[in-house]
Amino acid sequence: MTTRIVVPHLDANIIDVTVTEWLKQPGQEVAKGEIVAVLTTDKAAFELESPACGILLEILAAPKSVVPSGYILGLLGTVGESDPQAIADNQTTMTAYAIATGTRGSGATNNGSAAPVDVADSGTADATTRVRATPKARRLAREMGLDLATVQRVTGVEIIDEAALQQYRERD
Repeated sequence: MTTRIVVPHLDANIIDVTVTEWLKQPGQEVAKGEIVAVLTTDKAAFELESPACGILLEILAAPKSVVPSGYILGLLGTVGESDPQAIADNQTTMTAYAIATGTRGSGATNNGSAAPVDVADSGTADATTRVRATPKARRLAREMGLDLATVQRVTGVEIIDEAALQQYRERD
């Protein structure tokens, strides 16, 4: 039976995290309580512990992916095991997240894993345009009424963070 590695519900105000890095790769053995990934919120980075021992079977969220609380990041188990329902559950989670945050895309790939991109909060960008940004930068841009696609185009940065927003505001 597989065990799911899930983004924990950290706080009522934290709805998503960025997967900063994976410390384990598929095929590696993991002990219960061992750090498997580093996640970042808009305020802090934290280490995610393994909920069980086993082999890391699959990673469902690539580094730099922005995923909501409750998202299944990876699967633990024994060789040959799988959890096909995990992908469907992630698609449901991403759809609910997109509706709750007002984003038009789900940020998930066709196989239900999170793509390392963030959805633009723009009414002018087409539905296929994706802008990578930290959760805090997305929130600040929304509060300031800024279009992330425009910020990215003007500043030339790959991933929008607070510094990129400041750089854009200084140019404006």
